Amino acid sequence: MPTVPRFSLSSLTAKTLLLSAALCLLLLGLGALELASSYRSALKQGFNQARVTNLLLAEWIQREFREIDLIQSALAKQLGAADFAATSDSPARSALETRLVRAMHGMPQAYDLILVDRDCKLVLSFKVSPGFDASERSYCKAMLANNRDDRFVSERFHTIAGDDVVLATQRVRGDDGKVIGLIGSAVRVEHFQTQINRAMIGNRYDVLVFADKRRQLLARQPMLPKLPTQPVPDPEAEAMIRNQLSEAQYEATSPFDGRRRLHATRQIEHLPVIVSVGIDKETLLEPWWSKLVLFLSSWLVMVLLIVYATRRYLHNVALSEALSIRSAAIDYAAEAIAIADGNGVVQYINPAFSSLTGYRLDEVRGQRQLAQLLLEQQPELHEQLAQAIHDGKHWRGELTSTHRDGHTYVETVSVAPVRDQYNELIHIVAIKYDISAAKKLQADLERLANTDELTGLYNRRQFLQRAQEEIARGQRWQRPLSLAMLDLDFFKRLNDRFGHGFGDEVLRRFASCIQFNVRLEDVCGRLGGEEFAILLPDTDRYNASLIMQRVREAVEQISLDNPLGGEAVRFTVSIGISELYPGEETPTPLIARADAALYLAKQEGRNCVRTG
Repeated sequence: MPTVPRFSLSSLTAKTLLLSAALCLLLLGLGALELASSYRSALKQGFNQARVTNLLLAEWIQREFREIDLIQSALAKQLGAADFAATSDSPARSALETRLVRAMHGMPQAYDLILVDRDCKLVLSFKVSPGFDASERSYCKAMLANNRDDRFVSERFHTIAGDDVVLATQRVRGDDGKVIGLIGSAVRVEHFQTQINRAMIGNRYDVLVFADKRRQLLARQPMLPKLPTQPVPDPEAEAMIRNQLSEAQYEATSPFDGRRRLHATRQIEHLPVIVSVGIDKETLLEPWWSKLVLFLSSWLVMVLLIVYATRRYLHNVALSEALSIRSAAIDYAAEAIAIADGNGVVQYINPAFSSLTGYRLDEVRGQRQLAQLLLEQQPELHEQLAQAIHDGKHWRGELTSTHRDGHTYVETVSVAPVRDQYNELIHIVAIKYDISAAKKLQADLERLANTDELTGLYNRRQFLQRAQEEIARGQRWQRPLSLAMLDLDFFKRLNDRFGHGFGDEVLRRFASCIQFNVRLEDVCGRLGGEEFAILLPDTDRYNASLIMQRVREAVEQISLDNPLGGEAVRFTVSIGISELYPGEETPTPLIARADAALYLAKQEGRNCVRTG
């Protein structure tokens, strides 16, 4: 019989020590890679945090000027050449001033409202005497410029009244389309500081900044004792403006406190305003430094443990015998296998069985009955299994079992008796298969069958089923139930103009909007095309109208980027509401009345809510 080659103890010791050293170095290398990765992740998280805050602030600034723009546009349509020629003591001037005062009530952020004529002469202001020559002001130059954009927002400037302001203007055109002057709303820089002070920042060293395109500060948090009169040096922001980029991310050191920060800077579209958010790098990396210290400490402990384990291993190698080789076919089988003797006492379980159930071989061998081990949560099946084994038949079942750590799984169990040549039962073999993934796939397929693939809302079949259930509940307990039918206005035009891909995005955004603006107990569904429906349990038609008004207003605020370029695309929705009548048992009449109300909403101009 050939001899088995053996390693000498000294050779094995050397190799074990080399392996231990390599393992220590490997752990150090992996830790270094993880630390490098977490360092990059921390910086990325900081930039992302700055960018998200930046986007929110930019949206707020746009909303501030959007409110001004809406009111000024309305006023511009009402003004005529006579309003720019009215004398200060005329009745027409008094009426004009009254109109402008009412308009300012709708713009709390506005400090002053001015009229400037075609010759750049100040016609009316509540803060400055008429007659001021504004020809050198950027807003007057913008009015006289040969371009189609009637709206303009100036940089920060110092007024003759002694205030630092930003002026938002709107050209006023006569009936012939020619420019006859401009109307402007002055917003004091202090307003931006007041608003930015309300924003939440991550820590006391983070900064939020508003500046104009000349990099003159409009507001800063934390607030400076006094805003600098000169532009703040920022090469990265200068490059962004020069290259006409919308945003930039970079590291920079503050000229005010010398701290290094991660900046996300953005030019606000159509406005000469820059928003910059700076996340303090030192504060951001404090958890990373703690992680570095923890890693080095853990690595040292791990090295000590490896040294101890290596010594123990070498000691055991010198004293122990080679372990008996198990049957590879069973030990490494993917299926969980258990074998019991003729009396049903477990003699062996393979590693797959241990992994599936959490039981170790030494815990069950000679101590547990196979039926108890397999059917721990189903004791009522013990007799059925015993009868099948007694009859010499295979027993199969699909069970929901619980792992020792508490998680549940679905399995199929197959048990077969093994008999000798004398027909005596000598072994019982059980094979288990984990089918949890297949069951989850089945559940996912059922979910896909009940929901609309595009929007994630209930499809027509599932929505009608839920409606039937809510009607039965409402009639049983005599509770109100309302149904709203929603239809996107002119959706076919959007599809025809921008394509079906854009139309699908409209439907997705609309579905997300209605889910966000209704209650948890309300049921939303897509019945087909651009037609949607919402069930409102325990809600009468009056309260349903209030909820749907909120939905309609929210939809009206949705803005999508124009795939063809130009202004953002908006859309509206028409809504019809009906309430469940006593005695109704199906959704059909409820839907019919809501459809009729929806038709009425369409007839009355769309973008409204009507009840039926």
